[in-house]
Amino acid sequence: MALSTDDQRFLKGIYQELQDRPLQPGDPRYEPIYDHPGCEDPIDQLLKRIDFADTESLSLFSGFRGSGKTTELFRLQKNLEAIGYSVLYADALDYINPANPIEISDLLIILAGAFSDALKAQGLEISSDDYWTRFWNWLSKTDVSLKELGFKAEVGVDPVKAGADLKLELRTAQTFRQRLAGVLSARIGELHGEVTHFFEDGFKAIRKRRGDDTKVAFLFDSLEQIRGSVSNEQEVTRSIERLFSNYLQLLQIPYMHLVYTVPPWLKFVLPGTDIMLLPCLRLWNNDGERSHCVPGNDALCSLVTKRFSREGLERFFGPDPLARAAKLMTLCGGHFRDLLLLLRETVLRAKSLPVTDEAIDGAILRVRSNFLPISLDDAQWLAEIESERVALLRTREPREINRLTRFLDTHVVLYLKNGEEWYDVHPLVRDEVLAIARAAIPAESR
Repeated sequence: MALSTDDQRFLKGIYQELQDRPLQPGDPRYEPIYDHPGCEDPIDQLLKRIDFADTESLSLFSGFRGSGKTTELFRLQKNLEAIGYSVLYADALDYINPANPIEISDLLIILAGAFSDALKAQGLEISSDDYWTRFWNWLSKTDVSLKELGFKAEVGVDPVKAGADLKLELRTAQTFRQRLAGVLSARIGELHGEVTHFFEDGFKAIRKRRGDDTKVAFLFDSLEQIRGSVSNEQEVTRSIERLFSNYLQLLQIPYMHLVYTVPPWLKFVLPGTDIMLLPCLRLWNNDGERSHCVPGNDALCSLVTKRFSREGLERFFGPDPLARAAKLMTLCGGHFRDLLLLLRETVLRAKSLPVTDEAIDGAILRVRSNFLPISLDDAQWLAEIESERVALLRTREPREINRLTRFLDTHVVLYLKNGEEWYDVHPLVRDEVLAIARAAIPAESR
């Protein structure tokens, strides 16, 4: 039966409910997957690390694209606030170009500037100067030649305007940022002192308003999105590696609990570094049969029901709707973004209600095409990962790291955890990977 006007309206509403975007705490679409039995809660662990540290701490938090990292970071913020913390949040992409390398001087300046903006958003003023103005004043009093750096403003102009211009230049003018980093490389100690002094002033301002027992946390999101382009990805990788191998101590600020979201590949280049990494939802167990993992599948059923509603599910999929939706849930690999995409593509193909198997299969083919084609060289490595269930990183060279990161970022490889961490190839392309790899093996060796 053709779709009625009411059917079209229903499908449009469902399509919008399936949008992939970070969810704020309390959103009715949020599924607390870590509340299900057997699902270890990384946010609970992160909160305890912060709270048990008492005075100050530094935590590195990460997740691959579409893993729900920002949504979980918002949950951390809510849970910290529930036990009395004053929590400030900033998005690094408001201050940096993720396609460019980043130096310690860049990050220190941006960190303090973002903290300043977050204070202002909460109606807290440290003094008449925000950090950008204060940094401008400090810079203009040094022997740094602003003109030689290519910055248009000169000493004597309005410091507030100059500070605002400086903030913009740092984000948009790579040459200026490179020159500034070069000049400040010999003054990192002085710069760090200025930054920590500003944070201390902010900490005092918060306590003046909230009370002397208030603890302060600052969540600095989206640093993990610094990844460069095809032409400079190795340079960008090395800049991030330098930051967190050589300067981690400078990124810990007195009296503050800082959480940095970092690129997940840091775990491969800096083994031993403590990074809280969000896994995919586990839908199968790490055994030869990939046996059904009940808690993970139950969590996905609950997630889908919240997006459709019980009545909406039956209207869309027909009687026993979760059984029909199970095909899409199984093939998403426990990756929320892929599940939402599979469901949205199915909605687009619905020509009648309940939706037909043809529409479901068409959606699967469409999403699978996003992973293809797979080169022979990639397929051979992926086939080894499928067999061994480990990352199989051969070297720690940037080229190799970037290749594995691409697998994980595009979800071709899934990061999973049940006590121990393990890896597997996405079920949407597992058969294709094995077929390509086997085809390259001489017939007599098969």
